[in-house]
Amino acid sequence: MPRTVPGLTLAGVVGGVALLAGGAGAADGQMQNPVYESLRHDVIVNADMWAKKPSMLAAGLGFVKIIGVPGADSATPGVAQAAVQAAGGAFNVGLTCASTPTPPQRALTSAVSPSQAAMTGAPVVFGAGLPVEFSWPVRPSTVDPADFRVTLNDGSVVTPLTAAVNPNYEYNERSTVVLFGAFGNSLPSSDPKGRFATKVEVVNDVTPMQLIGPRGRLVSAVGMSATKSTSPYDDQPTDPTRWTGPRLAGGKITRMSTAGEGAPVFFQALLPNDGVALYGARARFRVRVLTTGGFSPDGIRSVYPTDYRNFFQVIAVTRTGRRIALVEPGTTYRIDGHPLRVVGLADLGPKQDSYDACYAEDHDNQIDIILDGDIRAASRVRLVRIPATGNGYRPLYNPGGPGQTPVAGVRYTAPGPRYVQPIVNALSDPMTVTFRPKG
Repeated sequence: MPRTVPGLTLAGVVGGVALLAGGAGAADGQMQNPVYESLRHDVIVNADMWAKKPSMLAAGLGFVKIIGVPGADSATPGVAQAAVQAAGGAFNVGLTCASTPTPPQRALTSAVSPSQAAMTGAPVVFGAGLPVEFSWPVRPSTVDPADFRVTLNDGSVVTPLTAAVNPNYEYNERSTVVLFGAFGNSLPSSDPKGRFATKVEVVNDVTPMQLIGPRGRLVSAVGMSATKSTSPYDDQPTDPTRWTGPRLAGGKITRMSTAGEGAPVFFQALLPNDGVALYGARARFRVRVLTTGGFSPDGIRSVYPTDYRNFFQVIAVTRTGRRIALVEPGTTYRIDGHPLRVVGLADLGPKQDSYDACYAEDHDNQIDIILDGDIRAASRVRLVRIPATGNGYRPLYNPGGPGQTPVAGVRYTAPGPRYVQPIVNALSDPMTVTFRPKG
């Protein structure tokens, strides 16, 4: 069973979105919650760099109105259901799980209550979520809402209510900042009243935001930006490559390492969740992908460690240029005569004998595809494909997706597209950062 922390609910600590609400930095004059303050310590261990140069890789509206829903955490399912559905959020009505007689809140909905969203002292009611991905890990102590300016499609400019590194709370993550505030609505961009974020930029404030690079190099993030021309609530075309849900923003293959696979004490309920903890000695290599939203099969359900065949394909390219897709986990493929196989997924939740809709994972912006085999074959991995549909494949959603029991007439967020992500070969140089405060 997952471990818990006395005095804190799983939904309130790491259940996917409750602590996504993060908190305003001390520079903004807002009171800090001591739980979140532990994430603002500048301790980075083996954290991923996704590119050689520092930049903002992606940013865009994820979902609206489900952060700070009064009644979402009610112990009475009917009350919680009514509150969440009235806000336009999804709720899994009648959910039952073999693993537990009482499904946890995060298995029923991705919405959270104001008390859960305001753990850090930053009030959020019916808030929208907007993840921002960087190519280098951020320096946590410099992250606060005043660092960001969000421009909507009508030209209005919004300052976030909150900005936080969680749920990317593990010491080897920290390259995504999640913003909450008034960033749009659930109308499509084709509607004159539809509103969504079209540009996110880092601006100067009293504590300018910094990224951390090789050998502890600190770089200002001021001036970095990303744009987006679509809304996750748009009408979807038939072409799955144009679907407007979450996608991948980065990827790389490294030798498997557990360095940095930890977190401050209040954020350890879903650990260990690394490849070695789940698969032991079979975890030789890790293809880690960076997502632009919290990937979910339907917007609520966790991704299972056994879900590789439903959502991903690792693709290796032989010396002659032939592409070989690793379709089936557990099957050995020969790449230039050398073996390579997919073991399963990791950086989700702890290992269990079986998985059902009440399985809890961290819902962060990293997913690991664990490989076993020969390094000569692993060195030929070049791509990760998300097929999204056909041949048994399914699309992925952010936390605004429809769940298992959507309400007719409600517009939920869109499925993620069919997409191919280039994979950086980091087998020799893992491209990671370690940084600790001096003194």
